Amino acid sequence: MKLNRKFVVGILLFLVALFILEMQLPKNFSWAPSFRHTDKQPFGCCLFDSLLSATLPQGYTVTDSSLYQLAQDSLPPRGILVVADELMLADTDIKALMTLADNGSHVMLVSHEMSDLVRDTLKFTILGYGNAYNLQQFVKYNSQERIAIRWESRQHGYEPLKYKVLEPLVTRHLRFYRDNDEKYRRPPLEQQASVRNECVSATFRQGKGYITVCSVPLLFTNYGIVDEQNAGFSLRLLTLLKDLPVVRTEAFCPKANTAEQSPLRYFLAQPPLRWALYVAMVGALLYLVFAGRRRQRVIPVEQEPENHSLEFIRLVGSLYYHSHQRRSLVQRKWTYFAEELRRSAHLDVTDPTEDDQTLPALARMTGMEPKEVRDLIMRLRQLAADDDEQEISTKQMKHYIDQMQLIVNSL
Repeated sequence: MKLNRKFVVGILLFLVALFILEMQLPKNFSWAPSFRHTDKQPFGCCLFDSLLSATLPQGYTVTDSSLYQLAQDSLPPRGILVVADELMLADTDIKALMTLADNGSHVMLVSHEMSDLVRDTLKFTILGYGNAYNLQQFVKYNSQERIAIRWESRQHGYEPLKYKVLEPLVTRHLRFYRDNDEKYRRPPLEQQASVRNECVSATFRQGKGYITVCSVPLLFTNYGIVDEQNAGFSLRLLTLLKDLPVVRTEAFCPKANTAEQSPLRYFLAQPPLRWALYVAMVGALLYLVFAGRRRQRVIPVEQEPENHSLEFIRLVGSLYYHSHQRRSLVQRKWTYFAEELRRSAHLDVTDPTEDDQTLPALARMTGMEPKEVRDLIMRLRQLAADDDEQEISTKQMKHYIDQMQLIVNSL
């Protein structure tokens, strides 16, 4: 018993020393830019989004919807804000970007790097200077080196002004060019700001709306917004969107780390919950010490249940086929087909009132003729809705099922 007492006291002293050491250790920060609204690290956007939610007069929201999904919404013109480290837009995103601007929205793209499709469409390139990501050294030595961003535009009631922002946060600039062919020239409507005579922000006219590009995304983060000069430039640029409800999309941000989403990480980030976890661990350890001499009963080995899903599917398919319920089989396939389109393509083919939007979109996604898609969906709806219709042939059943599978595989 004396040995057990010494062992328990030693464990308790070790845990106390471990807690004290943990309280004295400096906080570790992640300097990887994530631009996510849940990230409280320096280059997340938790504080940034909270500030904009409280200050933008027409409202501010954060979403995971892509530009294509935002373009499909039948909503009034909005301010669309995209902040990312590398903005790699696909052809569908570029088309959606132009559609949003043509309909009166103001799209603001803020990134260190943008895809060739963006640059070729707007006729600019992104160049860099300095140490792109020497951020940890910058923080280690508490450097206060600053660089001037000059606001040059006199539109929107602003006078030219110079902001002394932190230099390591400004590493890219824009340069505009023209093709040899005169008809492809696309100069920006205005250049708002520049660094060392190089543009960092410019706006283009597109249809009824505008497209603004900016090359300094780190100023639009938690770390950037807490500095008065950094925040001054960022907020002045965002006032270009002040007359519209603003939506910031995180569709192009890095995916959240699984560890950052775990409940354990949240517990450790909150002091009361962290101490509760420590106490629970100590209690569990003491239980193991005092109850460790007990012998546990043998745990029986149980065979893992077999997966008979495939056999069940074959059985149900054979049952429908041999009982000549071909129309019922097509109806069942139609139910799963409609749910798959709703889940993966965000298209509801069961609602006839949405046909003018969903059927052309489905034809574009699959590469099929619009009339072919419309005729197929109409016929499948008729089969699903009419319980009194006569039975269909095996050839027709196979045709409908093959067509539905072809559409799903083409998404």
